[in-house]
Amino acid sequence: MLRACRAGCCALAGGLVLTTGALAVEKAEPAFGKDVQFAPFVVNGKQLSLSIHARTPSDRRYAGKFAEDVMEIAYQTLGKSTGSGLVIAGREGEPHPVMVIRKFQAMATAGQLDPAVAAKSVELTAHLERFKKKLHLDEAGGDGPKLSFDLIVPALPLPLEGLASKLYQLSWAEDFDEARIERKLRSLTAADLEGNTLSKYDWVFYLPPRSAFEPVLNEMIKEAMKQQKFGFFKRAAVRSALVIFKPAVKKSIEAMCKGILFMTILRAESGYSEDDIGTLTTAYIRVLMPDFKFDGVSEHRRALEAIETQQRKNTGYAKDPFVTPARLSHFEPAAFVPFVGEYGEPDGKAVWSFTQTADGCFWQRLGHPPQIVYAAGDRFFVTTDGRMTLRFQMDEQGRVTGVEERRVRYRRTIPRKM
Repeated sequence: MLRACRAGCCALAGGLVLTTGALAVEKAEPAFGKDVQFAPFVVNGKQLSLSIHARTPSDRRYAGKFAEDVMEIAYQTLGKSTGSGLVIAGREGEPHPVMVIRKFQAMATAGQLDPAVAAKSVELTAHLERFKKKLHLDEAGGDGPKLSFDLIVPALPLPLEGLASKLYQLSWAEDFDEARIERKLRSLTAADLEGNTLSKYDWVFYLPPRSAFEPVLNEMIKEAMKQQKFGFFKRAAVRSALVIFKPAVKKSIEAMCKGILFMTILRAESGYSEDDIGTLTTAYIRVLMPDFKFDGVSEHRRALEAIETQQRKNTGYAKDPFVTPARLSHFEPAAFVPFVGEYGEPDGKAVWSFTQTADGCFWQRLGHPPQIVYAAGDRFFVTTDGRMTLRFQMDEQGRVTGVEERRVRYRRTIPRKM
C-alpha cells in the first residue's frame, strides 16, 4: 500500500544506492496520564479532538503540528470527525515500542510467559506483519537493496492497538528499563491483559522523536555501503551527495510517517475497505514525497486533489469490481489471429505484443517474460493466475484498435501500434 513512499525512500537515498495489568500498574497510570493534554483545533468550523502525550514543550509542539497537518487532510477526506485521537511523542533515548513487542514475542517463544499470556503473541505478530506489509518493508527494492524494517523502524511511528498499546504502557511504568520490563512480563497473567486505560481513544499513535531520523539515515548509508561494492572515490561521492540529498531523504521518511497516521485515522473512522484505505494513503504520500517540482500549488491543495481523484476511482472500482472470469472450454483459435501484433503509445517506449503459437496465446511487455493467456470470451482473455484480464477493442469496421489490460484497481487501454 505504501509502496510509493518506500520506492521514494529507496530512490532518493538509493540514487546514492540506499534504500528506511501488571501492564500499566495502577500506581503508574497517573504518571502516564499527567503528561497528556487536550489539544483541540478547528477545521472548517469543526473542532477536532486531539490529545498529546509529551514531556517537553518542544515535543508537544512537534507532535501537535505533525498531527494537525494530517488530521486536517483526513477530516476533509472523510467529511466528518477524525475521532478522538492520542499522539504519544517519543522521547530521545527511549526505546521504540517495537522493542518491547519483540521482547514479549521472544519470551513467549522461549516459554517464559504464562501460557495464556504467551498465546497473545499471535496478535502481536499479526500486527507487525500487517504493518510491514503495508509499508512494503523487507521486500526487494527493484534495482537496489531492500529496505529493512529493523533498519528504519526507529524513525517510524506505530499505531498502538490492543496488546501493543498495553505493552507500551508497561514499558512506561517500568521507566523503559529492560530488566524491569522482563520481570514484569514474567509475572503477567491473563487477567492483567483485561482493560486498557487508552481504550477511551479511537486511535493511539506513537510518534518517534525528531532526533530519530539522523541515526536511521546513518545506518542506511552503512547498510548501502555493505551491500554495494564501493571504491574509495565512490564512497567519497556518496558522502558528498548526502549533503544535497539528506533533506530529500528526510522528507521521504516524514511522508511515510504522515501516511501512517492518515492510514490509522481512516482505519479507525472511515468504514472504508482496506484496499480503499491503501489507495487513498498512497495518493496522499505521493504528494508529500519530494519531487523537486515547484508549480506554485500548495502541498495541502495537491494532497486534497490527489485524494479526491482517488476517491472517484475507488467509487468506480466499487461499481465495476474486478472479477476473475472463467476460461472457455471450447473456442476457435483462428478467431484470435486479428489480435496478434504490437501495442503501445505511438511515441512511447513501452511496447506490448500479443502472439499466438501452437502452445497457446501469449501477452508480453518488451523486456519482460511472456504470460500465457486463456480465452474467456470472443475478445476476452485471462492469465493463468486469474489476476489479469485482456479485453481487445474493435471499431465499427472490425479493426482491432487496442486492448484493455485490467487487474484489481488497475485498468488502462493500450492502443494498437499501426
